[in-house]
Amino acid sequence: MAARSEWHYIALGKPTQNGFIESFKGRMRDELINETLFFTISQARSTLAR
Repeated sequence: MAARSEWHYIALGKPTQNGFIESFKGRMRDELINETLFFTISQARSTLAR
């Protein structure tokens, strides 16, 4: 029998409840998004996927 787990959502306006994800988003923004000029949405998606 599989173990069950409950979902615990992050409250709106409380990003400090998941510091790992917020840290990742900050690094992604600083190292890729703010440093790259994307000309299309598809270019941004393919770059982010890599």
